[in-house]
Amino acid sequence: MAQLSTSTNHHWWPVGLQRYWADGHGDVSWVSPDGSIRKKRYANRKIGSKRHGHTMLRGSTWESSFEADFGIDNEVHSIIAGVRKLKPFGYSVSDIFPIIKLLFKKDRTLKDTCNFFHLEEKLHRNLLLLLQSLLIRSPSARSRYSSYPEMIGLPHDEDVGKANMAHNYRIARDRCQKGTISNQFFVFLYSPLEKFNFGDGSLDWLTYNLAANRISGRALVPLTPDICVYFFTPPAMLATPNCASLIAAPWMIDSVNKVTQIYSKEMLFFKGAPPKIIDAFRQNNFLEHKKKSDSLIDTLEGIVCCPRRSRPSWSLNGL
Repeated sequence: MAQLSTSTNHHWWPVGLQRYWADGHGDVSWVSPDGSIRKKRYANRKIGSKRHGHTMLRGSTWESSFEADFGIDNEVHSIIAGVRKLKPFGYSVSDIFPIIKLLFKKDRTLKDTCNFFHLEEKLHRNLLLLLQSLLIRSPSARSRYSSYPEMIGLPHDEDVGKANMAHNYRIARDRCQKGTISNQFFVFLYSPLEKFNFGDGSLDWLTYNLAANRISGRALVPLTPDICVYFFTPPAMLATPNCASLIAAPWMIDSVNKVTQIYSKEMLFFKGAPPKIIDAFRQNNFLEHKKKSDSLIDTLEGIVCCPRRSRPSWSLNGL
């Protein structure tokens, strides 16, 4: 059973993950679209949460909560520990001579800067479920699910949003725990110096496909200030390896943080120096790429030789 099952503060960002974003005083900081900065202690459990955010039919005879469904939160530390063992090329002293050799290689590619691994099945399934949970219960997804009634001329309805959220997460949980895990690839971006940001929205081209009861698509999610994970389902790949880790180049970190600002609306979490706000985040709206493409993603998918696509622009709700 998930922690905090009796609490009315329902988390869209697990407290366990918040811990990795806390500074030396235990504070987690975030910036708003107007540039104002706030901070709270992660231990107070009121960051990345919404009061009764997962309570269904509140105040009625049938009131219930699906907060306890997010039991994957209890696996956060084991997941992060498992990912941290997948050290990228360049983290070990033994990599010194291969690095020197690589410097003289004229036709080097991104693959040459990666270490490749095969995820143990439990870590694979837990990590994928954690990613799904972060995407499905995010404020961005909540806003999208709650707006579905508008398609037939009805008002925005948060109860409808909660019902869609609960339904989609239960599909995702079943697919992650029992479904096939072939043709699923993870890329772990490590940033030992510069930091990734995390927001109330993420690049999510993954959960839209849950209606078809399948796991297919792409997602880009910063897990900690120094680790971002990109997940995708290539049309073809070898059975092993199924993940790569690399030290992210500065332009990659910058691209991840810009994408995060595009998909976020009100909260942009950071550790260390506050991020420079871009125009997309200043709009205080959940924006999306118009097309399912991005220059960073083209580069990362090149690790398994997926075809490149055109570079996108962004818009409100992808319109």
